[in-house]
Amino acid sequence: MAWGLPKLPGLTFSDPTKTQYHMRSSLRYYQGHRFPDTEIRGPGGTATDVDSNAFALPEDTVNYDPSLTYGRVKQPALPAVVPHWVHYDKRCLNFTAFFKQPVFDNPDENSRVRIVNIIYFLEDDTLTVMEPRVKNSGIWQGRMVKRGKIPKNDLGEYWHWKDLDVGKDFCIYGKVFHTVSCDLFTKVRILYGVWKASINVYNVILCDLVTWSGF
Repeated sequence: MAWGLPKLPGLTFSDPTKTQYHMRSSLRYYQGHRFPDTEIRGPGGTATDVDSNAFALPEDTVNYDPSLTYGRVKQPALPAVVPHWVHYDKRCLNFTAFFKQPVFDNPDENSRVRIVNIIYFLEDDTLTVMEPRVKNSGIWQGRMVKRGKIPKNDLGEYWHWKDLDVGKDFCIYGKVFHTVSCDLFTKVRILYGVWKASINVYNVILCDLVTWSGF
């Protein structure tokens, strides 16, 4: 037959059974939607690769994974864990206090009041005592207590921010410091009860009123 002869240059044969050589659409309309047509024929009526057209057929919803179309559900990101020493870095509680220094061999005075700042570092629960320097004072001033954990008693306890209050005495290495005021950062946390709900707020306000009145 003609299709059994070799295809040589100048020797061509026509197949009378092949009459339609146009490219047909691979989709058909069904109820207003397009679906792949698995019964179409190729150019000239030749068979087509049915599997290549059937891959887009609607699959069973049981085996269908919606994440392939809509993507995976994004889980909310967990908040970063901030260490305690990073969260409270460079945050300090500053209290103004004073202590009485005894004066000997002086008929004019027997004690001297010295104003200091008790600074509590929240990052590592340490504190230091600083005395503002005054020019030509004639006395040793500056850092009075080195920063560190200060013993509270002989039971191995240390001073904590829960122990800090205005109008309270603190015994640090034998010296008794009496707090009279605090800075704005500390005052805000006292008034709003961030650090301690039972802290003595009235002493803070009273000391400020005395200071404003000029006494």
